[in-house]
Amino acid sequence: MLVRRITIRVSPDLHGKLDTLAARRSISLNTLTVEALEKYAQAQAEPPERLPLQELSAFLAPAAEAADLSEEELLQHARAVRRRIWQERYEQTVRAHVGPQERT
Repeated sequence: MLVRRITIRVSPDLHGKLDTLAARRSISLNTLTVEALEKYAQAQAEPPERLPLQELSAFLAPAAEAADLSEEELLQHARAVRRRIWQERYEQTVRAHVGPQERT
């Protein structure tokens, strides 16, 4: 099996937690990390949680009509909000996993 090498940087706190978890399972830190990355990759390959645009559109239709928005305009607004929500979630995840020294 061909193996590729990567380097990741983690905070000392996260490193300690991972090291403890690996020790509890009597596996190497590398094995634990590979397992975690495989699970993450598999979860990303599955269809992501989607905000229900069609249901949201139907729910907001009366308000859209009152604001003189077409259904397409309403969907465009809903898509923009969805993108903003996903961007905020992504940024929160990155901030939670990046060490303070790398934030600058």
